[in-house]
Amino acid sequence: MAFSKSHSLFLGFVKFLYSLTQTKSGFSTEENTVTEWNILPADPLAGDVLTIQGKAEPNALIDVAVSFSRYVKVNGGNYEYNFENIRIPKGKNRFAVRSSPVKDLNFIVKMFVDFKRSFDSKEGIAEFAEDNVPPGTYDIAINGEAMDGEEEVCIDFTAMETMKSDTEGNFYHNYETNALPEGDFTVRINNVEKKITLRQVS
Repeated sequence: MAFSKSHSLFLGFVKFLYSLTQTKSGFSTEENTVTEWNILPADPLAGDVLTIQGKAEPNALIDVAVSFSRYVKVNGGNYEYNFENIRIPKGKNRFAVRSSPVKDLNFIVKMFVDFKRSFDSKEGIAEFAEDNVPPGTYDIAINGEAMDGEEEVCIDFTAMETMKSDTEGNFYHNYETNALPEGDFTVRINNVEKKITLRQVS
C-alpha cells in the first residue's frame, strides 16, 4: 500500500465536518437485488447528462461505480492530468485514482488555496482514494514523476456514489459528463458492468 507523504489539515477538517452531516451507514455491504438497469442515451456525446435507471428492491441502497482509464504522455520525466469543473454531489461518495508505472502520485484540489496530497508508489503503482468528498465543483490535478525511461503513464479513475430506490423499487440517477474526457467508460452496479463510449461533439 502506498503511503501519503503530505496531508492537508484544512481539507481533512472540511471532510470531517461534512461527514457529520451524513448518515452513519456507508456504502452498502450486501448486494441488493437489481433486476434490470440501463443507461440513456445509449450513444452519448461529451457534455450529455447520462441517466442511469432501473428496478431493484424497494428502498434499497445501490452503489454505482463509473470508471475509466487514460494514458498521458511523460514530459521531462513527469506526467499530469487535469479535470476542470468536476461536480461532486451530496451523499456518500468515493473517488479513487491509480497511476502506473510511476514513482509517485500527487492529488491536488484547486480551490482558493491548492490542497495537495502525495503518495509514493509500490512496485511502480501509486494509489489514492477518498471517501465522503464534500459536495461542490472542483478543479483537480493529478501529476507526479514517472518511472525512468517511461514514455506514458496509465491513470485509472473510479468514482462511486450511492443512490436509493423508491418504495416501488424504481431508481434513477443523473450523471453529468461535461467535465469528462471522450472515450470508453465502465458503469458497474453490483457485479454487472456496462460499457459506454463518450463521443466528441462534431
